[in-house]
Amino acid sequence: MRFFLTIILGGGFYTSSLLLNASPVFEVSPVVSANPNTRVPQAAILTFEANGPVTTTLEAVAADHRFESTFGTEHSPTNGLPIVGMRADREYQFSITISDSTGSKRAAEVLSFRSPKLPNTPDMMPRIITESFRPRAMDKGFTLFNPRRRIPLEVADAISVESEFNDSLGILIVVDEAGEVVWYYHGDSRITDYRSIRNGNIVFITSDNRLIEIDILGNTIASWYAKDRPQGKTSGSIPVDSETFHHSFQEYPNGDFLILGSEIRELPNYFTSETDAQAPRKTQRVVGDIVMRFTRDGEVRWKWKAFDHLDPYKIGYLSFGNYWARRGFPNAVDWSHANGVRIMDYGDSFLVNFRLISGIANVDVSSQEIKWMVISEPESLGEDIAKRALKLPSDQNWFWMPHAPWITERGTLLIFNNDNFGSRPFGDFKSPSAIRSRAEEYAIDLEEMTLEKIWESRFPEEEPMRSWAMGSVQPLANGNTLVGYGMLLRPEGVEDLTWPQRLGHPAWTQIREYTHETPASLVWSLTLLPLTDSTPIGWSIYGGQRLPAWPVPNESRN
Repeated sequence: MRFFLTIILGGGFYTSSLLLNASPVFEVSPVVSANPNTRVPQAAILTFEANGPVTTTLEAVAADHRFESTFGTEHSPTNGLPIVGMRADREYQFSITISDSTGSKRAAEVLSFRSPKLPNTPDMMPRIITESFRPRAMDKGFTLFNPRRRIPLEVADAISVESEFNDSLGILIVVDEAGEVVWYYHGDSRITDYRSIRNGNIVFITSDNRLIEIDILGNTIASWYAKDRPQGKTSGSIPVDSETFHHSFQEYPNGDFLILGSEIRELPNYFTSETDAQAPRKTQRVVGDIVMRFTRDGEVRWKWKAFDHLDPYKIGYLSFGNYWARRGFPNAVDWSHANGVRIMDYGDSFLVNFRLISGIANVDVSSQEIKWMVISEPESLGEDIAKRALKLPSDQNWFWMPHAPWITERGTLLIFNNDNFGSRPFGDFKSPSAIRSRAEEYAIDLEEMTLEKIWESRFPEEEPMRSWAMGSVQPLANGNTLVGYGMLLRPEGVEDLTWPQRLGHPAWTQIREYTHETPASLVWSLTLLPLTDSTPIGWSIYGGQRLPAWPVPNESRN
């Protein structure tokens, strides 16, 4: 209904019309188009123009799938609204409704869009198999993981065509509860740690020493690189004073980053073997880990250096491999090999995990001192570390080469135990076939300085899981635990496998959800296998994460 209001001002007459209960208007009709960024092909963009600020609701319906997305008035439909969450190779019908501040609504004509097929080449996508064993016990949500393609290395002691191929692609994938891919990203370098951050974007570390932030359409929002990395400068990225970025990071509430870096020091009279204590020693270039905090502008706030607090002559197995040589640092011994770092005590301390020395330290940021540490044989690190070390009951075994430490809301320590070697140099060690990789949870008593295992994922009838690298754990909202198995050794031929032969052995991987019962039970699993039976390209993961929603909500997204 239209009313006319006449106003008399200074002897003049002015007429204005007021529309009561008016609906918002599409001034330019909605259009759905494919995402122009080919790094995230399974996405689309909705564009239109309205006669004012509107909230947009999009309902997507396919034959076997539906989802809904809502965009608040802070999102401009003129610039495009991202449509993510589609399953691959489906015909979707999009119903679009806009509403204004009064609650008035208007619907557009239904639009059609067909989502693209998944890549069908073995070098770009794994075969993904999901199984539900206890569907009602599964934690709801989406699972994010990073497949890492892997041709077995024919040359274990040098950079090779195989290693360059393995490192030249980074993938992130999100699957729904049915195991269907609803989003994926293809990058130009292998990805290690990754996570969604508070603004809804995703940040990840690449194997060429970059930290990259992308939005859900795959657009790079910001990036940083280690200033002294072997690859040199990178255009449009912010340099940070470090030789490397590696393995793990976390975002602070103010947007700063906690991240792992490294340094090389020349150490005299250093070991040349991890199996022969009497082997001749010599001066060696040794890599030690650095934990640092830097701002989004690239300013380093502080650094903590493992060399200054731990004995670099305390070595572990695999120290004389070529991990750092393949990353541009030839003739460098891999000493501590940190692989996980987490913010603790609201930023006053951090937790850092060292794979090769099988140790976890809690470090005070202000004093830079180790507050407590978990490690076997702490006396060998000196009296200072020994008095800060947590003791394990004599009837419990130590974890070996752990990954991804997590302090739970219960105050317990959750880790992924690769269980590699089962000892320190220079004694007897487990063969690859003897390891039993699993998640483990420990109660911590800082008054008594004790550590006690209270739960593990492995149950009596579970088949052997043999991961020789990486792995992840995540406590879930329903009490379950999500476990990523890193790089599993294929069971064929594993009984005769030696540790030096591991790089040439075919790999596979799984993500599993377990109950927190004792014994645990398997709820759900996701398996990554070669896409075809004839390809040599296998897959591993750095880890897996369960997300409550996709896309991840942020402060500005309704």
